[in-house]
Amino acid sequence: MSVGTFRTKAEAEVAFARALSDQGRGAWVAPEHGRMTLQEYATDWLGSRLTSRGEPLRPRVRELYEGYLRLHILPTLGAVPLGRMTTATLRRWHVRLLEDGPGPSTVAKCYRLLRAILSTAVDDGHLVVNPCSIKGAGVEQCKERSIPTIGQVYALSDAVAPRFRALVLLAAFTGLRRGELFGLARGDLDLLHMTVDVRVQRQESKRGEPLVGPPKTLAGRRTLALPSELVRELEEHLARWVSAECDALVFVGERGGAVRAGVWQKEWDRARQSLDLTHVHLHDLRHVAGTLAASTGAGTKEIMRRLGLPHRRLRFAISTPPTNATEWWPPASTA
Repeated sequence: MSVGTFRTKAEAEVAFARALSDQGRGAWVAPEHGRMTLQEYATDWLGSRLTSRGEPLRPRVRELYEGYLRLHILPTLGAVPLGRMTTATLRRWHVRLLEDGPGPSTVAKCYRLLRAILSTAVDDGHLVVNPCSIKGAGVEQCKERSIPTIGQVYALSDAVAPRFRALVLLAAFTGLRRGELFGLARGDLDLLHMTVDVRVQRQESKRGEPLVGPPKTLAGRRTLALPSELVRELEEHLARWVSAECDALVFVGERGGAVRAGVWQKEWDRARQSLDLTHVHLHDLRHVAGTLAASTGAGTKEIMRRLGLPHRRLRFAISTPPTNATEWWPPASTA
């Protein structure tokens, strides 16, 4: 094995003995591995990274990771060789990012990405241990949000363009994500049996290209019960806005095509501003769905299943349920 070049024979013998000792403990890293910079390794990592299911990264996830690396990680750490990546180095980067960066939530995401990259570097023999050992650095401190009331949900559904009324109600009463709502087809709705099948999500890349595929996780693929009030809304919506084909999109734009994210956001912003509810985000309606499910006696596991969350990722606040919630919300056991 090669451990590098040295000025004297004595230095070489000491380095060789140390390398033999480290190798015997399973802790030796070849010098050429340690000299690779984070930028070089992160580029390779991103190109070969697979999900937990052995699939390539989704385009949107890849774009997100590229943005974190380009904007927040590599400008400071990109030129640092992996062999010189220490916890002290990362602590200084982390503190500066918190002070001058994009906000605590994004900083936590950047730290988790860097930790994943360096964890793979350990597996690949570029590092002995992962230096990402800053306590709590990868934890997002979620601010407590005010969950919209049922009255506000209906007010928002009335304020958006008529073609989007059912979208708002479906988001609040089932907890579907925006991409899942945009991906719904007529065939996914079984109004006779009062269910919706979540099997596709429709998103856009930063360049506006459509990204259509199954939910990111197995938990995202699910069938949910619908309350009777929502079934009536969907019946009217389908009759007015959706063509008869089984694969026809449930929510479409003015010209009949798929809803563009920018078009929807503009309409949503207009509706919120008209009601002085600019603090309400579409994602907040998932919290409404979680609260309503909890009001029927659903446990944590059932709530997570309804929201399409893996077991470890339940992150929403349960507020006091509306007094009339059980009048129309289906029992948790039927979902």
